[in-house]
Amino acid sequence: MPVTDVFQFLREHPLLRGVPDSELEIVARLIEPIYISDGESLLIEGDASTDCFFIHTGSVQVSSRNLVGNTLLLAELGPGSLVGEMGLLQHERRSASVTAIHDVIALRLERQSFELLAKVSPLFHESLLYTVRIRMLHRKLRKASIWSVIPDAELRGLAEVITTRKVAKGETILEMGARADQFFMVSSGRFEARRKDRKKSLLLEGDFFGEELLLADLPSEYTLTALEDSELMVLGKEEFLSILGCYAPILKQFCEIIRIRHPHALPKLANELHTEQQLAVDTAAAFVPKARERWIDSLLWLGGGFLVLSLLALFLNNHILHVVTLLAGGLVGPVTFVAYMRDHQLLGIKQTQVSLLFAASGIFAVPVAFLLERVWFMNNAVSTIDYSQLGAPLAISLIEEGAKLVICFLFARPKRMPFLMDALVFGAAAGMGFAAIESMLYGWSHLEQASSLGMLSMLWIRALLSPFGHGAWTAIAAAGVWLIVSALRPRTRKSDKRAWKVFGAAMLVLIVITLHALWDFQFGSSMVTVGVMVAIGCMDVVLLFILIRAGRKEELHSFTTMNPYVQEQLRHHVPEDTAAGELYCGSCGSASPRSARYCARCGHALRI
Repeated sequence: MPVTDVFQFLREHPLLRGVPDSELEIVARLIEPIYISDGESLLIEGDASTDCFFIHTGSVQVSSRNLVGNTLLLAELGPGSLVGEMGLLQHERRSASVTAIHDVIALRLERQSFELLAKVSPLFHESLLYTVRIRMLHRKLRKASIWSVIPDAELRGLAEVITTRKVAKGETILEMGARADQFFMVSSGRFEARRKDRKKSLLLEGDFFGEELLLADLPSEYTLTALEDSELMVLGKEEFLSILGCYAPILKQFCEIIRIRHPHALPKLANELHTEQQLAVDTAAAFVPKARERWIDSLLWLGGGFLVLSLLALFLNNHILHVVTLLAGGLVGPVTFVAYMRDHQLLGIKQTQVSLLFAASGIFAVPVAFLLERVWFMNNAVSTIDYSQLGAPLAISLIEEGAKLVICFLFARPKRMPFLMDALVFGAAAGMGFAAIESMLYGWSHLEQASSLGMLSMLWIRALLSPFGHGAWTAIAAAGVWLIVSALRPRTRKSDKRAWKVFGAAMLVLIVITLHALWDFQFGSSMVTVGVMVAIGCMDVVLLFILIRAGRKEELHSFTTMNPYVQEQLRHHVPEDTAAGELYCGSCGSASPRSARYCARCGHALRI
């Protein structure tokens, strides 16, 4: 491209009006024309900022990655636009990628030429400072995906009314009990929120606070302090409420946030909004995604290992091998069942929590149930348990289910179970931990009688029947208890159906106790016994299916409310890192699908 054409382009550019021709001629000779083809990158996010570009002909796509690595469209720019100037002005790395749409001719300015233009043209420099500020805020708002449903043009308008606030390390932003009329978003740095119960949480880039102060008109329940020099984006109450009034999905997001963080504020929130429709949970039309199938790996590894160990134990007749086989046989069914239940969670809880509950149930619930059974039978002057009388199986059912549920809700209190699926998974873990130890004890009794074949037969039978026993029963019973507690929690309004919900949930617990008692009951005929066990197994499967489906829909509602789907209109898609199958919340540790941006358990921003 001739230097005269470059000079004429610069001379006619609105940002460079008033720059002497002599200075423009110097810059024109320093400019290097760049020719890029459709889909080729002009700038790559994260690279060092050494130059910037005027778009001479053609258009480009400006994109950036959000906190979870998804590509966001920031803008499409045409002839006359300047790209790459943000990094030069702020002495930072590239904050976005720029990709050609069709063929593009760009004019490259090195840092020296750019600084020369900024020096000789105050208008150029001041215009760039303003443009860079708006672009920077717009990019941060796009990355803070709580605003993701707002059209881009209006989001740029929001960037113009948002203010930024520098915060020094140790500075307190909000005192406990104080009221505020602003909404805060973390732009950079770290903040600590400390509650009255001394529970602490960490707020990082993408997190926000103050929504309950504006929506429910509540005093602050925490003290917020900067842990390092940080920056906040601040939005006034009037602008905040105006946005929520215009965009129902955003209002629902914040209602869900308050449900998660401040459930006691829901009645007041409904009064403030003068409507309950915004808080309604509608999952009738929700599409429940397919569950993960990692439990199959557990089944293949544990089941295959148990099969090999069983064959070796039969042929080698080694005591240590018998003990190893006993341990493997006791775990294969329970571990696989818990993995199956956990795979059906859309918002997975920590594996360590499930494992600890599994172990605790076996270590504590089994001996507690054993002692209580002995005490009960001693008080009733019963020397041997007669399973042909319904009283004994019923007493055992009450004691064992009670012991498992007590351990379950001691280790995972209902407040830590925001979803029905949590109760099902924790209940399954408590039930299967009990079943694993029980199977090992039964197997050990056979081993003491020098009957390795009897031990193996018993372990295989219990492994195959385990999905229809303790794990299913305690999962259903825990769900019943959770539903009772959930129905009794404060709601946005009094419901006439609350009593029916409590009744239905209590019936689940009674059904479980009855099924457990009938499973242990000795019928006169073996055929009748088998028929009853099949019927109980079928009822377990049906109840679990219904509860799992309801639980997954509840999780899906919360997930989609917190993470509304937004279609990015990218002309050229940048390859994304999809190696991680799930995202893990740095605040509560729970797992979320790869498409999430905010944790539906605690409301914190997710990051890769």
